[in-house]
Amino acid sequence: MTDSEKYKLFSTLASVPRTGWVQRGVQNPESVAEHIYGCWLLGTFLLPETHTEPAYCKQDVLEMLLLHDLPEAVTGDIPRPEKKKNPLYYEQLEQQAAQNSLLSGVCSEKQKRLWQEWSEQSSLNALVAKDIDDLQAIFTFLKYKEKEPALFSDKDSAAWLSGLDKLKTDIGRQMAKELF
Repeated sequence: MTDSEKYKLFSTLASVPRTGWVQRGVQNPESVAEHIYGCWLLGTFLLPETHTEPAYCKQDVLEMLLLHDLPEAVTGDIPRPEKKKNPLYYEQLEQQAAQNSLLSGVCSEKQKRLWQEWSEQSSLNALVAKDIDDLQAIFTFLKYKEKEPALFSDKDSAAWLSGLDKLKTDIGRQMAKELF
């Protein structure tokens, strides 16, 4: 796949709504592209420049956030509850989509490394990026709950907010304190 073909494919993410919000009946839900950009903005403004952990690299986290959902241009947005029903299948589907799009043709070694780290959650940077992915979703939930409270129950709120207890890194937990 050429770079121009990748651009054309990934630009479609602006018109792919986040499925979970659609299923909930949210009017004008964010697109996958908006989610990716929201994650990147969170990282840009709330990630520390440096950290005591030598493996931490803010730039790598930011680049990972820009790449993390690009394969959804091929697979569509599959909500987490659906992925949890058959995780191996959806992991393989995402990996195949990444191979056929993001990682095909001309792809830098850094992009390959960042994608591998993200998909395996094998580095501090990948864990931080995952925390940001979750924080952005929680932030969006709270925004939609405020705008359309009838769509969400107290049980929904408890489930979403429990995600804050599942953050994997000190960096993610510090970001949550600043954000909420």
